[in-house]
Amino acid sequence: MEKKPDAAQFFDDIIEANEEIIKSGTYMLSCAEVMVQALRGLKELYTSPAAATPQETQPAETPDSAQEEKTYNFQEVRGIMAGLAGKGKKAEARALLQKFGVTRLSELDEKDYGALVKEAKVIEHG
Repeated sequence: MEKKPDAAQFFDDIIEANEEIIKSGTYMLSCAEVMVQALRGLKELYTSPAAATPQETQPAETPDSAQEEKTYNFQEVRGIMAGLAGKGKKAEARALLQKFGVTRLSELDEKDYGALVKEAKVIEHG
């Protein structure tokens, strides 16, 4: 006889599926925000009066320096962490949270978001 899933498992499965949808959506939002920033930078580069005179152009800001100055909100950090998990680095994402003394992202202090993101990007590209 086939065993029917109990109600708790049924709801757990639905909750898990919806959490994955949220993670995916958050990751897509994070990617779109990066794209918008890049497009704004390109627009400024190609449409500013300084673009016409190369000797007067300012050195381009490096991506690393832009990220160091950026402040992150919970949704962005969650998207970045979900991106790690989506790339098969779920254990590394968990270990990173533990390094900051938490087990869930919601427990992390907002002042630590930037440092967490910086380390997450190292894991992502390393």
